[in-house]
Amino acid sequence: MSQAKEEDKVELKALVLADSFDELFQPLSLNKPRCLLPLCNVPMIEYTLEVLALSGVVETIILCKAHADKLVQYIKQSQWTRGHMQMKVVVRTVRQATTIGDALRAADEFSATISDFILCTGIVMSNINLSRLVAAHRANKKRDPNHIMTMLLQEATGSHRRHDLCDESVYFIEPGTSRLLALNSHPSVAHVRSTVIQSTVLTEHAEVEVRADLTDTNISICSPDVLALFTENFDYHIMRRDFIHGILESDILSKTIYAHVLEGTSALEGKEFDLLAGEGLAFVGHSGYAASVTDTAAYDAISRDMIGRWTYPLCPDNNPSTGAEYSYHRGAVYKASSVRLDRQSRVEHHVILGANTHVANFSCISDSVLGQQCLIGEQSMVRGSYLFAGVKVGQNVAIEQSILGERVTVLDNVTIGRGCLIGDDVTIGPNITIPPFTRIARRPMRLSMDSPESMQDGLDSEDEDEETGWTEANAAAEHDVGSGSAEADAQEQFDAQAVGAKGIGYVWADSTAENAGFDSDYDDEDNMELLLQRLHTIGSTVADANHAESDHDYDSHDEETNAHGLEDIKLTPQEEFERELHLTIKRACDEDLSPSKSALEIKSLRMSYNKEQDDMRAGVMQEVLRTIDIGSMAESAKRVMYKWAPVIEEYISDGRDQLDLMGILERYCALEDEIDDALRSRLFVRLVYLVYQLDIVEDVAIVAWFNRAEKKPAGEVHPELLRALQPVVDGLNESDDESEEESESD
Repeated sequence: MSQAKEEDKVELKALVLADSFDELFQPLSLNKPRCLLPLCNVPMIEYTLEVLALSGVVETIILCKAHADKLVQYIKQSQWTRGHMQMKVVVRTVRQATTIGDALRAADEFSATISDFILCTGIVMSNINLSRLVAAHRANKKRDPNHIMTMLLQEATGSHRRHDLCDESVYFIEPGTSRLLALNSHPSVAHVRSTVIQSTVLTEHAEVEVRADLTDTNISICSPDVLALFTENFDYHIMRRDFIHGILESDILSKTIYAHVLEGTSALEGKEFDLLAGEGLAFVGHSGYAASVTDTAAYDAISRDMIGRWTYPLCPDNNPSTGAEYSYHRGAVYKASSVRLDRQSRVEHHVILGANTHVANFSCISDSVLGQQCLIGEQSMVRGSYLFAGVKVGQNVAIEQSILGERVTVLDNVTIGRGCLIGDDVTIGPNITIPPFTRIARRPMRLSMDSPESMQDGLDSEDEDEETGWTEANAAAEHDVGSGSAEADAQEQFDAQAVGAKGIGYVWADSTAENAGFDSDYDDEDNMELLLQRLHTIGSTVADANHAESDHDYDSHDEETNAHGLEDIKLTPQEEFERELHLTIKRACDEDLSPSKSALEIKSLRMSYNKEQDDMRAGVMQEVLRTIDIGSMAESAKRVMYKWAPVIEEYISDGRDQLDLMGILERYCALEDEIDDALRSRLFVRLVYLVYQLDIVEDVAIVAWFNRAEKKPAGEVHPELLRALQPVVDGLNESDDESEEESESD
């Protein structure tokens, strides 16, 4: 029997990297491994194990360093140790590892795999069957013996919420084979305007596809050679920057990597995999969802995708855990059966409410996830935030785009700005405002002994006399300090200006661009690192980085650009929002997206830039109107308005909004340069008729706006538009008079 046939019959295994070897989730991951943090109230490792089990994996080996004992204990008590489970889950501790490369070298030492395997992190979310990708990988190996890895990539344009704000990667792919020819990555804040590749990429291939709209899902199908290459090359520490770049640019190894792109739709959708005639290369369908929770910004984006059911069937009301059951309600609201909502409380949309959670009167929850046993006091607002189990929020509190760990207490009259990460058992308040992008933990920040500038998850570091410098005794002692006991709290002194008069916790050293500032002692590389940390955080936008860059002018690349006579154009946050909105609506038209999907994209943009409803109504309406083809005005206006009506209605709440919409229509028809003067009145009347026919604007709003417009000073309203609308208003008034006469006769 050939080696290929024997390999096809070998049981499929998976290697899962539980550690990311960074501090992007600190201080939330101080007391447990990152993969056990909840995503939509389910430990993130559950989603990873679920997709592996559904893909036919027989054995999953989890490589863990930080808090390995807690992960072992969790797995022992989980469903994965029950007799009926077909997948075996094993946790291997890699105490000496300080990078992903070290962990994979340790896996090679104990011969974790002998055939092709799935490699992923412990915090991936996917609804696709990876066995199809494994089959395609093995089929491609028969054609290309040097093939060692198949990367799974997800399409995400620049305006998509899952697009990595920190990294701008350009993938060079051979279209006919999906072979990855080159990969160039650079920080987004560097604003690099060109990319450099080996000339052979272009000279040796007839066609090359250049993609800058892809994100790495951190899911790959690997041959055993991958582990061997890590063992042979001790300078491989990071998967993409070191290993993949090393393979693609090596003249000696002659190994190849292929890429599979999830695009949402494809002519191959639904097929297991096909061998294409003549090439012998295997492909699978391109539909599906896959993403990795690399930082808190990705955590926010993936949570929103799950609440919006883009990850179906992995949804809150069909979660892989045996925890609380949720029921789905209008507006993408998920409630556990024991949730208590007071009569005057308001739960708006895209919300998960965990078991035994209570929301008091006059409080508002939107675009947020509340864990079990959370308590929200009166007149409080939680928006775009994630509250873990046991969080207590007092009265008159505002929490914006932040993450609060377990058992956090927020006292009365506290405002928590966007991008804040609050660790377990912290108390904040009362009467204090926490600045944006602040990190607060129950214990002071401790620098790792391995690196004076970083703090590894779990605080594991080597010591001369101990296997780990951070011993179990030290960890236990700090846990006692952070347990929130009255005696421990009395012995500690907390900064009242930082956490409030009754606050319990420590503000960690500022690690973002806004808080740290740009001191002259910092060089350009330090400043770029600060900006990148900002972009890794929930609530951040590219506009933040652009704003900081324009204030401090740290980017050395500008000097290179200006040396060539090019002017560096920096957009204001408002200009960038307008550009992103234009691109979003243009893409929706080009790809003929459904109204629901278009609305979701625009909502995501609104949350990213923190825009008010009035701003969104004006921006969306203006961009929609610009898609009308003036050459076939009547038909085009009807087609555009019918398509976008469901989206426009999202930003019309009352009569005031209807009056505002009428003003937007008038200003567009009066001022838009592309409209011929002879057509302005006709277009205005046509648009007013359509918004009335579609029940976007009521007749009373049209009449009221007209009456007010007539009284405005000359020049504020286009007189010809008013004259053209006069017959319409007269007709509406006559209709109302006839209705009143009929009601009186009755």
